Amino acid sequence: MLRETGLDLLALVWPTECVGCRRADRDCCDSCSRKIRSAESLLHGGMLPGVRAPAFVGGAYEGPLRAVLVAYKHGGRVGFARHLAPQLRELLTESLRLVQGNRPPLIVPAPSRPSRVRERGYRHLEMLLRISMRGQRSPRPRMLRALRTLRGRTSQVGLKLTQREQNATRICVRRSTRALLKGREVVLFDDVITTGATVRAAQQTLEDAGARVIAVVALCIVVRRDTRQNSGTGNPFCKGVGFQKGVRLRHTGPPPEYPGRSPWTCTSAARMSASPTASRAMSNRRLKRLRVFFRRLNFLK
Repeated sequence: MLRETGLDLLALVWPTECVGCRRADRDCCDSCSRKIRSAESLLHGGMLPGVRAPAFVGGAYEGPLRAVLVAYKHGGRVGFARHLAPQLRELLTESLRLVQGNRPPLIVPAPSRPSRVRERGYRHLEMLLRISMRGQRSPRPRMLRALRTLRGRTSQVGLKLTQREQNATRICVRRSTRALLKGREVVLFDDVITTGATVRAAQQTLEDAGARVIAVVALCIVVRRDTRQNSGTGNPFCKGVGFQKGVRLRHTGPPPEYPGRSPWTCTSAARMSASPTASRAMSNRRLKRLRVFFRRLNFLK
């Protein structure tokens, strides 16, 4: 009750709305949080095309999961890591069951371009891994920043299938980590799998350095909804995701209607000021929240 009361008071001072359903007064409402936690795992030790390791994927890149991930990744909403960490923790636990050696495995996140890291101000994959690995029991893994991008690497958003494959290969192993990787078991982690190009390139690069990739872990995967063109693999993911997906692929980056920033960095009052009806509705909700807040204060006394 105290937490809800505090959130009600904070909503009065700093208006906000749910990134998933646009419900007022919560960054991520209870309904969207439950949907994220209960997202059905799409791949549980299955194989991705061209990837020589079992894959563990949390859910489809859509709905509240997509909204929270985009806000966390591109909108600076680092607090949303608490909504994503439980699902990632379960995926990591399942993948670590494949460990065969006595030495603890290494968890290697997919590399980000330095310009994107400077723009965000944080390494989103590493932050998410640190939160998810808290309290991890034996075998306790170690996170290692082993990969980096090369000059000429660009964003994968908007590229064709062949262009994505070529662009994904512009990565290499950091010189300082080559000795650590040799002969070690590695779990490869990425946030979103679209065509699988980044995962395939990262696995090949790590194996060339002497590591053995035992599993691939991802929070979500872009699911192809258009089944009129079928690659013949029977896999609804990755293969063929490129065609007729231009708009969906752009959704993996910042929303185009907010160039240079995310819509979740604006207050809900500024977003809704253009609509008098919406503004009146928000004012009524604030008054209702205020009455509930004072009733709770009297109850606590």
